[in-house]
Amino acid sequence: MFYEDKVVSFPALMMRLGVLDQDAGIRLIGESDGKKLYAFVTRFGSKYTVMTYSFSKRGVPGRRIQTREFGTLGEVEGALKALVKGRLQAWIY
Repeated sequence: MFYEDKVVSFPALMMRLGVLDQDAGIRLIGESDGKKLYAFVTRFGSKYTVMTYSFSKRGVPGRRIQTREFGTLGEVEGALKALVKGRLQAWIY
């Protein structure tokens, strides 16, 4: 069974990231250099991984742009705030 829950604010996103299970993740829509992109955040132990993908014309992830690892929740928050322009569009799965 597939489960997805919409996250509507940055404080809620940070709270959910702080307790993210190792088999869960967060998908969000962001922007870089004026282009729409997808970002996926996962957690393994104390490390967070943020993978960004281009946004294809079909609305699905395209090619991978970047993969970055972070050691603290604060570092992840800074990276995500740089990607999200305007209203947060994120889902936990």
